[in-house]
Amino acid sequence: MIDMIKTLQSIFRERTAPSLPACTALVLSGGGARAAYQAGVLQFISDRITLDPLGVITGVSAGSINAAQLANHVGNTRDAVAHLVGCWSQLTPEDVYEPESSFSVMMSMMKRSSDHDQELLPRTGLVDTTPLQGYLRKVMGAEDGRLSGIATNIEKGALKACALVGTEYATGRSVTWIEGDPLTRWERPRRISKQVHLKVDHIMASSSLPFLFPAIKVGDAWYGDGGIRQVEPLSPAVHLGATKILAVSTRYGSNSTESADPVVVGYPPAAQIFGVLLNAVFLDRLDQDAAGMVRINELIRHIPPSSRQDLRPIDLLVIRPSRDLGKLSGDFQHDLSGVLKLIGRGLGSKDTKSPDWLSMILFEPAYTTGLIDVGYQDARNQYEELARFFDA
Repeated sequence: MIDMIKTLQSIFRERTAPSLPACTALVLSGGGARAAYQAGVLQFISDRITLDPLGVITGVSAGSINAAQLANHVGNTRDAVAHLVGCWSQLTPEDVYEPESSFSVMMSMMKRSSDHDQELLPRTGLVDTTPLQGYLRKVMGAEDGRLSGIATNIEKGALKACALVGTEYATGRSVTWIEGDPLTRWERPRRISKQVHLKVDHIMASSSLPFLFPAIKVGDAWYGDGGIRQVEPLSPAVHLGATKILAVSTRYGSNSTESADPVVVGYPPAAQIFGVLLNAVFLDRLDQDAAGMVRINELIRHIPPSSRQDLRPIDLLVIRPSRDLGKLSGDFQHDLSGVLKLIGRGLGSKDTKSPDWLSMILFEPAYTTGLIDVGYQDARNQYEELARFFDA
């Protein structure tokens, strides 16, 4: 068993040597509009316990929006969370994208199909996310695109580092952009880290759902959603020295009975297949990584402290929805418009009880505020675990 632990040492060296100071990390997964759930969880914690101090904040996909908002807010964490909740409560589809009408999309596709030199689908995504870029600059006080509050918080000692993850399309690599902790770097065949001054463009790249949203150019390369190639969502926090990790997932933790209950009857519509793929790519990996960390923690605890060298367990707590957020989105299908409504019909969304793909793009206030409430109640129901985690 000792030999097994030693083979993991190169990967988990950042699991903190005994001499390193305690560091609490917040890890926020993706899920598109589902990320409003994370705001509700954080609201309860900031109201009833405390989120201070958060040494490291990491985010991927839509979780990068929440992570950057918290890291960029200059002031106490409770005010930062209140601002985050306010943004999700008031967010509208018009703040995120400007979809074309169904008619213009159909005409464009017909025109493209008649031109053998053109691709059938627009290369720059099905919707224009320019409104989201402007919205993020406004609510984060980043008119020039720079998230200057992150540097301020690092300089004050209120934050150690913030990390956002994107996927470099040209190479297929997972790239973690880090501001803070300049001594921490890593490079693997398919994942690397880069020290940067975080900007709104990094958020846009990390949260750019493939095909639906356009790729974003950062530096000399084009990037898309960070969840595409991120195999180990907890890894950035581990590399940055976390001794405790609070991870907030947007993936419903169904039991064995619910998992065996079909959500479609007969041949599955494309919406169901698309939803399964999205969950596998963007949401399932956090659960897999968390399960792996739990097993490694158990292995380490079976090793005498004198033989652990620079390894020790990382305290991990994962908060996940108690309700299927995909099923909740089904009540709002009629609110879609333009090309997204066309896609919904084309995929057969009405024929599945859990249109997971829809839950990722449904930026309707009625839906997002409902997710905030679910997150708040889920955190309330896990008060004892959260109190223990934060030593409250």
